Amino acid sequence: MATFNPNDYIMKLQGKEYLPVQARLLWLRTMHPDATLQTELLEFKNGEYALFKATITIPGRGSATGHGSEDPKGFRDYIEKAETKAIGRALGALGFGTQFTSVS
Repeated sequence: MATFNPNDYIMKLQGKEYLPVQARLLWLRTMHPDATLQTELLEFKNGEYALFKATITIPGRGSATGHGSEDPKGFRDYIEKAETKAIGRALGALGFGTQFTSVS
């Protein structure tokens, strides 16, 4: 099994330690290449907001669901940001987040 050190990807965001979602996905794929990720756009009002649901399943180990919403006031690319937020929350619930690295 390949190794992955999440501490190599920690960054500062608004003064706090943060592990980007892309790094969390790499961590997941390194440890569980058979994991599945599904996203679903639950609600969308053009120019107002987007709400996504993400479900990640690790065969034989469990699954988690996360939700994320964004609006154009926060991000120009709010649709993509909402999906990324949902994925990040599902990953965190499975143990792939800053709170599970050795950084404190």
